[in-house]
Amino acid sequence: MYCLNIFIFIIAIAISSVISEQQVAHKIPYCPVYSRPMLRPNGDVRKCLPHQLNLCLNALEDSALIDTSGICCYHNQVDYFCCMDIPARLCPSYRNVTVVIHNNFPQSQFPVRSFHFRKGVEKEIADGIRAAAASRN
Repeated sequence: MYCLNIFIFIIAIAISSVISEQQVAHKIPYCPVYSRPMLRPNGDVRKCLPHQLNLCLNALEDSALIDTSGICCYHNQVDYFCCMDIPARLCPSYRNVTVVIHNNFPQSQFPVRSFHFRKGVEKEIADGIRAAAASRN
């Protein structure tokens, strides 16, 4: 019986050490390693949305002194953040991403949805509809 208690105690310690190892939080970087995040006045990292780079650009104090071509809305698999010093070829295009904001005016009793599409998507949809209609005729 004594050996069984010791065995159960050792198993419990082993299981607790495995569980504690699995609960280690991983810090996901806001931006790629070769770039730096844009910060808000309170020190938080500035967030953005796909196709809404103006959320990053409007935060610049003096755009004449900063190269805006290296500013990008970067998705780090958790959220979208404004990052600086990203080469244009590495900045995501978000070609097939549409942003839908539900109730963007919470103070209103009639909630409104905002849809932010990429530029040119309306023409692509219209051309696709015309092509489909032409193929049916």
